[in-house]
Amino acid sequence: MKETEKKREVRLLALDVDGTLFDSNGHVTEKTIQALKSAREKGVQVVLASGRGYDWMPWDQLTEVEMDYVITTNGGGVYRCGDGMCLHEETMDGKELLPLFQFLQEKEVYITVFMDGATYTPRQCFSYVENMDVPEYVAQSLKDGKKELKDLEEYIRTHEAKIQKVTLNFQKAPDGGYLNREKVKEYLEALTDIHAVDGGFANLEFTKAGVSKATGIRFLSEMLQIPMEQTMAAGDSENDIEMICEAGIGIAMGNALEQVKQAADGITETNDEAGVACAVEKYILI
Repeated sequence: MKETEKKREVRLLALDVDGTLFDSNGHVTEKTIQALKSAREKGVQVVLASGRGYDWMPWDQLTEVEMDYVITTNGGGVYRCGDGMCLHEETMDGKELLPLFQFLQEKEVYITVFMDGATYTPRQCFSYVENMDVPEYVAQSLKDGKKELKDLEEYIRTHEAKIQKVTLNFQKAPDGGYLNREKVKEYLEALTDIHAVDGGFANLEFTKAGVSKATGIRFLSEMLQIPMEQTMAAGDSENDIEMICEAGIGIAMGNALEQVKQAADGITETNDEAGVACAVEKYILI
């Protein structure tokens, strides 16, 4: 844990979405929106740093908050808001992942593939959603807003598939756990060219090795000439730990995993208590 100076200047604020910016119902509170607007008025760059793809961001809930940049797919892509231009991308070669995708489909895993700013899911995966233990807004997002692939492996074989990230969601198992999750986790951990983490809701996510939300923040830090010491990041899940550690001020949500809290400089209220707004008021609007 770093020593945090309460009055340290913050010029870039990076926020996770699910479990952080969103409350448990998938909404951004009015208190949070007003706090972010105030931060922006002070000249702070407000940046989403999410495991979501560009087309899956909650733009409709943030129309009042001016944003210039967004970090997507756990650092796999950095985009300019508005025109959606990709400024930086770290990808995996789809063809090299074919054996893994075959394994995942055999294990009846819900697969989301992020390529070119869009979100793809194999057709057979949609039927798995009814057997998942996730909040309603997450279940709905797994059903909607995806480009359906009739045959994932065939698509990859016939396209230059450059993949930013893959997210895996698991069905409920008869024993009360998650179907094949541990087997998949062991498989992923044996692969040295990917970086796998828990992204929340018992899912697993992986990017190219060395890629994380922290690398996305570092890219923006260099591009905007904002020292990392003048950045702040907030999150709740394992995929937020790197950015919380590397930001000048790292904040864990009150609902965060224990390892996230251990890595943070400070702990704010939960996502259902407008924890982001509370952190902004404490560290930025002072």
